[in-house]
Amino acid sequence: MTPQLRPERFKKEVAALVFSLAFILVDWLSYIHPIGHLNITPWNPPAALEVLFLSWAGMVWIPWVYITLGVSDWLIRGAAIASPAVFLGNLVLVLCYAGIAKTLRGVLRGQPNLRDRLEVVLLSAVTLMGALVTSFLYVSVQTLIKTLAPSDFWEAIYRFFIGDLLGMMVLLPLVFLLMDKKRHPQYRQMLRSFNFWILMVGLLVCMAFIFSLPIDLQMKYFFPLFFAIGLIAAAHSLPGATLAAALVQLPLVFSATQPGVSPNMLIDMQIVMLTLSLTGLIIGAVVDERMRAQERLRESLQLVAAGELAGSLAHELHQPMSALNAYAESALLLADSEASGKLPDARNQLLQTLRLIANETVRASDIVRGLRSFFISGVSTLQRTSALQIVTECMARLEPKALLSQVSIHMEVTGQQHDVLVDAVQISTALGNLLKNAIEASPAGARVLVRVAGQRQHMVHISVIDQGLPLSPEEIDQVFRPFYSQKKEGLGLGLSVSKSLVENNAGILRYQEKPEKCFQIILPTRALSDE
Repeated sequence: MTPQLRPERFKKEVAALVFSLAFILVDWLSYIHPIGHLNITPWNPPAALEVLFLSWAGMVWIPWVYITLGVSDWLIRGAAIASPAVFLGNLVLVLCYAGIAKTLRGVLRGQPNLRDRLEVVLLSAVTLMGALVTSFLYVSVQTLIKTLAPSDFWEAIYRFFIGDLLGMMVLLPLVFLLMDKKRHPQYRQMLRSFNFWILMVGLLVCMAFIFSLPIDLQMKYFFPLFFAIGLIAAAHSLPGATLAAALVQLPLVFSATQPGVSPNMLIDMQIVMLTLSLTGLIIGAVVDERMRAQERLRESLQLVAAGELAGSLAHELHQPMSALNAYAESALLLADSEASGKLPDARNQLLQTLRLIANETVRASDIVRGLRSFFISGVSTLQRTSALQIVTECMARLEPKALLSQVSIHMEVTGQQHDVLVDAVQISTALGNLLKNAIEASPAGARVLVRVAGQRQHMVHISVIDQGLPLSPEEIDQVFRPFYSQKKEGLGLGLSVSKSLVENNAGILRYQEKPEKCFQIILPTRALSDE
């Protein structure tokens, strides 16, 4: 054996010893209402231990499991290991449980993780069919060797089937989830949650009330447990549902050990418990799927935000980059003119051009910083400023574009003006988009008007009015959506980003056709007491 395999082998040997001790202990605790001295009881969690151990350790450990069953029969039931009932019966049990383990690993692709409803359904289906086949074969063997009377055949199958099915359906999901390392953060978060402990206290109160009643009344008042486990499953998905189901199972079986409790009464309770466990599993699986869907949506939204940030930066930086290019070319021409002495005032003009380049560089940096902060965390650098100043700066910045398009831009001021507390870069970016769109939508010789109107309700309206064609009803519905554009070279982000920027500053951006076609920014002003 290589040195690398020795630790793994030792680990499995220790696990085998732990399995044997746990099996014998659980077999002793669950040996309730048997038929004869056989492994036929209404509750059989040892079956789940066998499936778990074989699915983890592998089929090479089948002989060890077989020996463990024989030792347990000898210690707990006083049966002779070499007797046909033990020798043949345990052989059937071990082979059947090994088949269940192998099937689970096959249909659930290795380690069962119960990641969705399909895996829960597959686990339930394999467990159901496995318990049914095992019960039929085991009882048939015991009947053939005359350990069981033929008259007990169907009752034995029924009791064995219910015991195995419930033992596996309660224990298998719980242990599979505990073995999944990806679930450990979920368990830690659940155990740290105050909500979880409140729900657990509620479950324990329900259990204390129900199991304090006489056994014939417990079934009647069992329904609050459905509500309690449903709440735990909805709040904490599969980890909470499986843990709660296991907690309910223990006092239920303990109550069955009271004097006067018949096997049929326990079986009826176990059937209700099986329904309760399946309900919790389905609810927990649905909640798990919803949580994963939310996580995928969150990741998708992060990608969309990153895409919008990249597109917005490209959109907003196009103008200052174009201006920088034009100013740089002018600076080069002025430098040549100064060197040749063609322009006497070339030095002063060069300094002015370089100053414009510096200003546009600062503006580009402000755009990058402002948009990045907005898209990542929605942060705004609020400062008290005048709406008139923002409008004036935007108009000056876009004046060259208006001249190139043969469009005149004007400003009109009405009403009393107050300062606004906004992120000047964000509002300037939004207004610049509206003004640029208005210039591009207007025909040559047209007039674009920017009206700044103070309102009595401490609001300022900034309306960008152009003489272009009004939007159709379909365009009005789409115009503020990302990536919608009627321009061949447009990204379709200008109005979408502008709306987000305005709303991030507690404002409103809207389109209206009456009394005149315009895009309007509404910002709250600050009262005198705030100034």
